[in-house]
Amino acid sequence: MSDPVPAARHLVLIGLMGSGKTAVGRIVANRLGRPLRDSDTDIEAREGRTVRELSDAAGTPAMHDLEASHLLDALAGAGLDVVCAAASTIDDSRCRDALRGSAVFAVWLTATSATAAARFDDQAHRPRFGADPAVFLARQAAERGPLFRSACAVELATDGLTPDELADLVLELAGVPDPAG
Repeated sequence: MSDPVPAARHLVLIGLMGSGKTAVGRIVANRLGRPLRDSDTDIEAREGRTVRELSDAAGTPAMHDLEASHLLDALAGAGLDVVCAAASTIDDSRCRDALRGSAVFAVWLTATSATAAARFDDQAHRPRFGADPAVFLARQAAERGPLFRSACAVELATDGLTPDELADLVLELAGVPDPAG
């Protein structure tokens, strides 16, 4: 398969928790033969604890600093990576600026709060933010939506689509020809 968007070095998936970044990112990275830089996985491997454990021990601001550092490090790397950025990175102006860089093709994955909450609830490694994830995620969508929109090349709704279907769309949006012909 040919490489996406010749001017872009990194293909970055951004969005709220439960939007499908990791599931789609794994497929896209596999299809492109590129490394996957997933925020949760990379931070957990480096720190030896889940992001939930890190948040509980060091606090949410410290965890968000680690997530921002992960994205900035990934985008500064020389490799051709698929990057799954933590939702919190959009709050950091340095991350927003980096996502707008000419060496980045960023796709904002969206989902309704009900869809995201159902996905979010299945992930024990993630911090909990209140008793009702749908309420939390709806608030996050309202607060962060304008920031995501300002920092991404394209928005892609994930509701009702499988990770494989979403990966097809991401690759199409990134300018990767259909491998079947």
